[in-house]
Amino acid sequence: MMQTVLRAKELCCKSGKRYLLNHINWEVTAGEHWLIFGMNGSGKTTLLSTIAGFKSATSGQLEVLGQHYDSAHIYELRRKVGWVSSSFFDRYYKQEDGLQIVLSGLTGTFNVDSTIQDCDVRYAKALLRELRMGEKMYQPFGLMSKGERQNVLIARALMTRPEILVLDEPGTGLDVYARTHMMNTVRTLAEKGGVTILYVTHYPEEIQPFMNKTLLLKNGRVFAQGDTATVLTSQNLSALMNESIIVRRAEDGTIGMTAQAPSQLWQLCYGKQVKEHGL
Repeated sequence: MMQTVLRAKELCCKSGKRYLLNHINWEVTAGEHWLIFGMNGSGKTTLLSTIAGFKSATSGQLEVLGQHYDSAHIYELRRKVGWVSSSFFDRYYKQEDGLQIVLSGLTGTFNVDSTIQDCDVRYAKALLRELRMGEKMYQPFGLMSKGERQNVLIARALMTRPEILVLDEPGTGLDVYARTHMMNTVRTLAEKGGVTILYVTHYPEEIQPFMNKTLLLKNGRVFAQGDTATVLTSQNLSALMNESIIVRRAEDGTIGMTAQAPSQLWQLCYGKQVKEHGL
């Protein structure tokens, strides 16, 4: 029997009267790597931050690696879940330097403590050098570029050699080299085993063949889930986005998407109606 890595049962998260997550039922087993896909505001980041232990559910159950987030297990579990999310961490890190942020991954908090050892510092520096941050590891987070901050967060997530790697749009802000390096790193981690990957992206070119499962979210609900080959289809994505989406699969397993997204801005700004009516 395959080990259950993550199980959500009727999981809900509310802000006031509005559901950010609405009765999510989802199970991830060892050997699976999940693409999580949906439009802005569909609940992706909320779901991932709950899985990573940085946001509490309103109701329902969440089991991560056989445990629940509570006062006895929260920091232990956080160390087992590597999390990359600039939309979350950008709100908390400002003056901290890159090395300090990477080391904070060991504590499951936003800070470092007296348990940090010399070997931890050497490993953190090695991660930052591999991500082309060797010369900027002492620079304040708030003064880094978007891509540099993203690389620091990737290093932080890998600091504990996590059992689950949760990636919330990890390619955002990265240049061509850094983005390719990141995707190669994630693919290698998936292929070598030992870690379960949950990957959120809006970019079809980041959807890789190792992502054998897909979860589609819409308005905080599960729209569809299952094998990527059967879930990530033109029909499902068109219904998800209420637009015409064409999904194409290449022989190497990579996926392309085409959307018809006509724009009326030229007509609105410069067209005949503007000239005649002074709109």
